[in-house]
Amino acid sequence: MPEREQLIKKIFPKVRALCRERGVEFTEIDLRWGITEIEAHTRNTVRICLEEIDRCRPYFLGIIGSRYGWIPELSVLAQNATLFQEYPWLEQFAKDKKSITDIEFFHGAISKPDTTSAFIYEQTVTRKPEDAAPIDDLRSRIIDAGVPYEQFSSPEELGEKVLRDLTAILDRDWPAKHELTPVERERNPHEAYARNRTHSYIANPEYYSIFEKFVDGLSSMVYRQDKNFLRPSTTDNRQSTPLILWGKSGFGKSALVAHLTNEYKQKHPEAFIIRHFVGATAGASSSDDVIRHVMLEIKERYDLTDELPQSNLQEEFPIWLAKIREGEKLILAIDAVNQLTGIGNEMHWLPEFIPANVRLLISTTPELPLEQLRKRNWQEIEVKPLAPSQRKRITQEFLAHYHKHLEHEQLEVIANEPKLQSPLYLRTLLEELRIFGSRSRLDQQLADYISSSDEAELFQKVLARMETDHGEAVVRSIMSAIWASRFGLSETELLGVTGLTRLALSEFLIALEFHLMQRTGLFTFFHNYLRQAIEFRYLATDDEKKAAHKKLAEYFSKQDYTERRSNEEPYQWIESGEREKLLEMFGDSHLFLLLATPERHYELLGYWTKAEANDELATIYSKMFDCAKSDHRPEEQVKLFTVLGGFLTAASKLDLAQQVLEEAVSVAQKVYGDDHRETANTLRELATVYLHQSNFTEAEKAYNKTIDSFEKLGDLKELSESLSNLAAVNYRLGKYDEALNSQRKALEIATKVYGRIHPIVSEHLNNLATILNWLNSTEEARILWEEAIDIGSRTRGKTHPQTITHRMNLAKVFTARNQYYESLEIYTDALRILNDSLGNKHSLLSYAYKERSEVQLFLRAFKEAESDCSKSIDIYSIIYGVDHLLSIGSYLRMARIKKEEGENNESIKLYKRCLPLVIEKLGVSHQESINTAKHYYEVLQKADWREEIEDLLYLFPTLQSS
Repeated sequence: MPEREQLIKKIFPKVRALCRERGVEFTEIDLRWGITEIEAHTRNTVRICLEEIDRCRPYFLGIIGSRYGWIPELSVLAQNATLFQEYPWLEQFAKDKKSITDIEFFHGAISKPDTTSAFIYEQTVTRKPEDAAPIDDLRSRIIDAGVPYEQFSSPEELGEKVLRDLTAILDRDWPAKHELTPVERERNPHEAYARNRTHSYIANPEYYSIFEKFVDGLSSMVYRQDKNFLRPSTTDNRQSTPLILWGKSGFGKSALVAHLTNEYKQKHPEAFIIRHFVGATAGASSSDDVIRHVMLEIKERYDLTDELPQSNLQEEFPIWLAKIREGEKLILAIDAVNQLTGIGNEMHWLPEFIPANVRLLISTTPELPLEQLRKRNWQEIEVKPLAPSQRKRITQEFLAHYHKHLEHEQLEVIANEPKLQSPLYLRTLLEELRIFGSRSRLDQQLADYISSSDEAELFQKVLARMETDHGEAVVRSIMSAIWASRFGLSETELLGVTGLTRLALSEFLIALEFHLMQRTGLFTFFHNYLRQAIEFRYLATDDEKKAAHKKLAEYFSKQDYTERRSNEEPYQWIESGEREKLLEMFGDSHLFLLLATPERHYELLGYWTKAEANDELATIYSKMFDCAKSDHRPEEQVKLFTVLGGFLTAASKLDLAQQVLEEAVSVAQKVYGDDHRETANTLRELATVYLHQSNFTEAEKAYNKTIDSFEKLGDLKELSESLSNLAAVNYRLGKYDEALNSQRKALEIATKVYGRIHPIVSEHLNNLATILNWLNSTEEARILWEEAIDIGSRTRGKTHPQTITHRMNLAKVFTARNQYYESLEIYTDALRILNDSLGNKHSLLSYAYKERSEVQLFLRAFKEAESDCSKSIDIYSIIYGVDHLLSIGSYLRMARIKKEEGENNESIKLYKRCLPLVIEKLGVSHQESINTAKHYYEVLQKADWREEIEDLLYLFPTLQSS
């Protein structure tokens, strides 16, 4: 049929592309396409057609051609025992000899007329009398029902009308936008997972009552269950005590978490709720995945400018939790932490101190995570198994929906079988019983399923039954493909990967409805038992697993360049072990642009690390850069080079990043001019590279040009940020007046954009105060820091890490005024708060120890100063390594302490180790290099180390005169 050819091959690909731009998956269901005559005339075909129409509601397209169509025989349809029960009107249609087309049109459009989402088109042709009369009747019923109806004379005209109507639906239901935001891309699978989990959940009001009291802060109402006694959980008004839901696998913990949060959201629509279901996707299974998801949600909620960290996520997690605004609660639900990959289930990544306005709900099985979490003395509730009466009620209600029932004795078997305490086991059993055709053998079938030792064995029997019904090849191909996918597969993708007919796929997907769920049009497994059963049955060896991943990799590598392809192809090549194919893919500039957005830098870097190919990163991207210079249009070069430069900066390939971005700026200036946004953005990326390289002279030039552009463009937010960056660069260059002026202007603009009471303004106040303090304007610095602290306290909270940082900076004013005990009190208080909120291995804690050590040094408390400095060194070294500038700074503080204690030889050893590292990182002319050399020179003189003095003077000849 040429009309179908036109739609399938020309129109639907266009619709699919439009959908993917909007984060929607489009799949056309056309059961006549590629179906044999024998298949079309079976009793099951009619059922499948009607069930597929139900799955597609409210969307329906009908085409009336030259023929009325195949008329199913009443006797054939009657062989399907429940068909007429489920579709009572169908029996009369069969008696009236209605065609399958008529049946479908009635079910999809006429019986439930939808004048906005169903469309019927009729071809203007001459028909045979036996077809003309029933089609005339069908047309009349369509028009009488008010279903949109049009005629067409050619396949091309039909295609135009269908494209027009489907585009209108897209514009109405999924308004156009470029792509899903990072937080939507992260959030949507979890929301879909929650919807699927609550679909058949049997609510227990007792759990919600406990949960509501927990959220409202009535923690005395919740008790920890610990073996044979109950005791109240401990509370602290500075922090929140989390709640742990635990129970055996299959007892419905995920459904309970989804239900509790859904119910609360319905009652409190404005509530800030984040739900993360571990294992909901392949990209949701590590502790880093959890932390990153939470950060993205917080960033969107408060419209934060903070960039997500590329590393040290565990260290940054408490800081992001502390960003929750005063007066608001975050309900954070993390489900199935027992499924976390790696060492995530040891729970070290989860802060012990949870801020007072965060309500943390965690679910787990009684495994390692529960053991670790119990050490924290948090509140907990055991999710209880189904009672016998509940099992009876669920069984009766479920089977009644399908017009079936069990005998009293069979119900008693279900009520008294211990394994059926598990909601998953029970529901799976009921799904199997409802499709079992022989009532005489029902007792035998029930006994067989119940005889399974556990869910794992049960699902092996389910798969065996599926193979009997659908064929082993069909089950293996579909299930292996879904198993291997990262985020699941659409129906179109399943057809392409497996090569099955539409009928075979539809029949299988409908039969497996309970065990599969859909997230944004992608099919994946409802629970892990099925995944494990498939792996055991079909993918037992590494070679079989790799082959499944390779098959998907090859399929996606031939698709259009879309976000969908970028989500699957690199993952599949990694898992298939096809390293060369992966490296080839890395060099594809079109795919790179999809993978290397700032939000996905961490993901792309992770692929390189998993491939153990970091040494080849610069080579491949250098080749991409060279090829693009000759193969791409200038506008494409600017886009590619800017993205490439940003990614190379994140990957610490600064020399290549500089080369790429300098070329990007040059091309952008030729194509767009100096004052275009593309040029300004590219220049800002280049300035960032210079800053990382400590090339402050070039950074200053780049920031000045960026500032000029943003000023002309009227982009005040970017202008303010660039001015603040320039101020830091100018100070490094010794241009103190310029630094001061830039930072004052940045503050003025930020105040205009955000208002005075805003966390970004507090940052600018802090930066200005820091410069003034450097310039010994301590009184003005004190006033600004106090204002920054006040704003931070009001917008972020008094104990927020950033507010604490500003307070520690204020302590420097007291230190400069010899008010050492005031400084000591601030640092000691800061250390207490930071240790509670961030744990004992955070960089801010290290900074506080370092600064307190200086105060102790002024007080001549050498033992205490040395202890604090050692702690600072330990923390910085663990986080960044011993040769990082922050670690070196603490080592240099220790060198000063040793010098003041008179331990000159120990001090010299430290200076001798650290000075070359400072010079290597900052350059010999940098002020910090000079200051370090000066302190080193002083201690060498005291110790009279003449040879070392001569070597030092060779590098710093001005030391002798100073």
